[in-house]
Amino acid sequence: MKILITALCLCVVPAVAAPACVTGTYASYQALSGGCTVGDGTFSNFSNLSFVNSPGVPTLTASEIEVIPSGTATEDLLTFVYLNANAVPTPVTVNQNGQIFSVGLSFDVLVTPSALSGIQMDSTFSNTAPGGVSASKTAQLPTGGAITSTVNDGGVSNAMGTYFGSVMPVTGVGTFLITDTTSLQAQTGSVTQAGFANAFLLTPPTAATPEVGSLAMIGSGLVFLGMAGNATRRRKKAKED
Repeated sequence: MKILITALCLCVVPAVAAPACVTGTYASYQALSGGCTVGDGTFSNFSNLSFVNSPGVPTLTASEIEVIPSGTATEDLLTFVYLNANAVPTPVTVNQNGQIFSVGLSFDVLVTPSALSGIQMDSTFSNTAPGGVSASKTAQLPTGGAITSTVNDGGVSNAMGTYFGSVMPVTGVGTFLITDTTSLQAQTGSVTQAGFANAFLLTPPTAATPEVGSLAMIGSGLVFLGMAGNATRRRKKAKED
């Protein structure tokens, strides 16, 4: 007697993952449909640029800011670099008393399966006191509230270099709204900024340990397979005899 066993397979089609982020203009990031990924972070919904500049200080277009993604198992990084009209990295400078350059933008980040554990704002600038520069990033938590990391000149002259804001711890899961604002203001000194960066610190998930019940089921399955194999061999031997 033949026994026909029919197996019913319920197949789940996985969601299409967002592509990896690549170096491109801010305009190309605005045009992303569904966002892009750096490590365990998915970045999406890049806003229009918002400027608060003094008269005579030009704004940048979305094609005059370059976005450079990078990442490790414990940190995702988005670096924003200012370009000129020929797409050449060119710092912004204000050098007349009272001149202000200020730009803001926002985007969403969803981190999974790692957890977002901290944020940090970095900025590459120089200034001659009493010129002033500051850059800040704010993470709006899914559960409400906000966390901000700020880097500034500390009220003293700084040679051109990359300066780091404090690492601000983050708790909560879900999609975070990130808002960046960077401002330069000249007084009797000048201020130059090449760009700024967003660091997202990650805590990778720990490997799951099988539960006792799961181990028992696996053991039972192995025993069953062994018994089935022995039964098959006995039937085969009986037919040969």
